[in-house]
Amino acid sequence: MRDRARSWASSLQRPKPSNLVLSLVLAFALVSVAEGTALPPSPAGLVSETIRVKLPAGDSKVDLFWPNRPAPAPLVIVAHGFSRHRRNMSGWGGYLAAEGFVVAVPDLPTWSDHARNARFLSELRAYLCAGEVWKGRIDPSRVGLMGFSAGGLSSLLSAAESPGLAIWIGLDPVDRNGMGAKAAPRVPCRAVVLTAEPSPCNDRGNARGIIDALPRCEHIGIAGAVHVDAEWPTGGLAEVVCGRSTEEKREEFHRRAAAALLEALAKPDAGPEQVGHP
Repeated sequence: MRDRARSWASSLQRPKPSNLVLSLVLAFALVSVAEGTALPPSPAGLVSETIRVKLPAGDSKVDLFWPNRPAPAPLVIVAHGFSRHRRNMSGWGGYLAAEGFVVAVPDLPTWSDHARNARFLSELRAYLCAGEVWKGRIDPSRVGLMGFSAGGLSSLLSAAESPGLAIWIGLDPVDRNGMGAKAAPRVPCRAVVLTAEPSPCNDRGNARGIIDALPRCEHIGIAGAVHVDAEWPTGGLAEVVCGRSTEEKREEFHRRAAAALLEALAKPDAGPEQVGHP
């Protein structure tokens, strides 16, 4: 109950949030238990499973989604936002699996220790790519990381220490005390950052420091989008704090992220449509 009560509706990462935002956060924290997020059913032709992993950085549950095909597929690890839950990104799991990826959506092990969450993501990648259970299902040479809000920061920190990674995607990422901007120059892979309009929920668009520091960055600003358009599924309380999510803007996040992953994780000498096929 305590953990669920912590799941208030925003993904704020501002070191000194305004009194209004603090008041909203405190008010919604008391009632956010009512905003339970159920795991959506997997689309037809896909398989999903929840596993528990015990890694040096933490013990956590991971939702896995994959296409029901015999050929090894690229792996995409998706990180949720601050005080949120793996189920707040489960829509991404089913959607990307339908595009041909094996998708891992974990609960991050800590509330706000972004460095430890980053280590967990790196360890999860190694665990899935080397594990006997996943041999033959995952192509370890084609891996991407993606994260929303504070999960964007944690996945960025992981990408900075992850040789061989093909792509990192930030879904309206939010920096904390300059950690992301400091790590960004060490990210060797392609980076795609999708941003919403500046607001208190993304610390007035403070991903700009990350974007400017990344060596290989493509930045796409989605005009009119709110922070939680990148979360899938989001919730009503999050929309009260961060603005009403719209199908049009959500679909633009989905389309642009999937296109970047398909391009970056395609088999060598194959088009993006060959991502998950033999």
